[in-house]
Parts: sequence; C-alpha cells; structure tokens
Amino acid sequence: MAAMFVSLAACARRPAPDVEVPRRTARKAVAIVRTEAPAQARLIERLVALAEIATAAEANAPWWEGSVGRTEAAWLRVARAAHDAVAAVRTADAAAEKRYAGLHPNARSEVARALAEINEAGMGPREAAAMQRALVSISLGEKLAGVGRRQEAADELAKAHASAAVVHRKWLALHARFSDRANLRLWRAWAEQTIAESRRTGESVLLIDKLRRRVFLYRGGRVIASYPAELGANGLVRKEHSGDRATPEGRYHIVLAKRAPQTKFNKALLINYPNDEDRMRFALGRRRGTISRGAGIGNLIEIHGDGGEGRDWTDGCVALTNEDMDRLFAHVRVGTPVTIVGTYER
Repeated sequence: MAAMFVSLAACARRPAPDVEVPRRTARKAVAIVRTEAPAQARLIERLVALAEIATAAEANAPWWEGSVGRTEAAWLRVARAAHDAVAAVRTADAAAEKRYAGLHPNARSEVARALAEINEAGMGPREAAAMQRALVSISLGEKLAGVGRRQEAADELAKAHASAAVVHRKWLALHARFSDRANLRLWRAWAEQTIAESRRTGESVLLIDKLRRRVFLYRGGRVIASYPAELGANGLVRKEHSGDRATPEGRYHIVLAKRAPQTKFNKALLINYPNDEDRMRFALGRRRGTISRGAGIGNLIEIHGDGGEGRDWTDGCVALTNEDMDRLFAHVRVGTPVTIVGTYER
C-alpha cells in the first residue's frame, strides 16, 4: 500500500512554470519592434497567444494527460523570436544611425547649394518643384532623426539629395556653354574687336558680360565704369526666337535712346536686335525644325532701368538700376556699339 502512494505521488502534477518573465520580455520586444518591424511584432504576438493556450491547457489538463515541457517549449519559442526581432531592429537602427550620420552633412550641403543655384536664369518649373521637395525632405528627415526614427530619416535625406541633384544638373547644363572653347573664342573675338574699336576711335562702347551680370563702359579702349545688370528670365542661353525670354549675344549698336514718355522705364537704349547674323541663325533653326514655324524672331531688346531686383526677370533685355541707367545714359548716343557676350576674361 505504501508503495502505491509513493507511485501516485511521483505522478502528481508538477508546479506550473513561471511564465511572467517571458511575458514581460515579449511585451517589451513588441513595443520595441512594432514601428520598424511590424511583421515581427505580429509574429511575437501570435507565438504569445499559442504559448498562453499551451499554458492554460497544461494547467487544466488531468495529470495523466499533461504534456511535460509543452509550456516551456512554447515560451522558449516566444523568447527566441523576441530576442531575434529586437536584435535585428537594433542592428538595423545602428546601421541607420551610421547611414544618417554619413548622409546628413552632405544632404544639407547639397540642398544649400541647390538653393544658391535655383534662382539662376533658365531654371524652370521642374527644378522649382525639385527644390521644394528637397527642402521638405531635409526638414522631415531632421525631425524624424530627432525622435529616433533614423531609418526613415536617412531615407528622407536620400530623397533630399536626389531632388537637389535635379537642380544641380540643370545648373550645370546652363553653365556648360561658358566653358566651351568654341564659345569662348567667339566671345573673345567679339569683345576684343569692340574694345579695339573704342581704342581706335576714342569713343564709348558697351560690353555686356552675361555670366558676370555686368555692363562695362569702355572709352579709348579702357574700362571707365561698370554696372551690375539683370538679364532675361532665361538670360544665360542665347536668344533664338520671340518669347524665349533669353538675352541675345552678338555685336549690336544703339538705334534709339528713349526717355519718358517714350518708354515705361526711366530711360532705355534700344539696340538693333535682330542683326543679320541673328536672322541667318533664325532661318537655319526654322529649316532644321529647332524653331517652331509659328515663332517670330523677336525684337525690342533694350538696356533699360527699373533693375536692382537681384534676379534675372526681363523678357530678354538688360536691366540696370535707375541711378546706373542715368549715369550710363550720359556716356552713350545713337550708334554706340553694344557687344553682348556669354562671358569674357581678358
């Protein structure tokens, strides 16, 4: 009889395992990974549910139907999943932190560079939209980093960098012609012919450098004054047709000096655009199909007042401040040569 009681005692239910620690571990893991790894958070929650079912089943089953170790195995799976998910998120966070730290200075620099470039003559709606996206992305990225969401923050910095690159490419395209050797030779020839004419006649001539946004007044072959200028809204490109808002390039002369009420500006100097070379280039563009059949060649290109806005804004003219226009007006007359070049370095 005593032996029977010993045998029954050996088969009696063993104490229920303590599952509070894995429960807390699972809750903590879910809180850590839910934002960055929601699928892993859901997996942990499913494993917890299965472990709770196993725990309850083992607690309520008769001792002879119990499955020893089932509860422990279920919670071990929970613990492993929680550990792996947290480790993966922390590894990803460390990588994101490193990526963010690497991207942030460069992204800020690229966006700042794009901001300096966006007001260049010739920038269009596409570049303006890209600039706005870059500003939004850099701001959002820094805010996300501030609340610890470095992976998303790094993604926004990458977007900012890509958007700024749209502005850079356009700026480089606009400026590529200013390093083209053929263009530089042509512009130098025009400028030096004009300066030589001033030296020979002792008269005033005007040399307009589009890249430097400067009007140079020469007399006797020497610069006697220079004035900051503003160009057409697409002023860095060479004028091809009416409505392109580009500033022409070539050798011209003043055909009319205007004062109010002849002009809506305080003063204006009308030049002889289009000249013969402009007409030949326009006709060639028409034949090649690069200029629409419906487009005209344009006219009424002036050096006029009302400048000083700090940006290129005209329809193709060259704008000076009213004060500078008054000074320049006193040195020129009808017939004064006006040469407009992309750029010129003596």
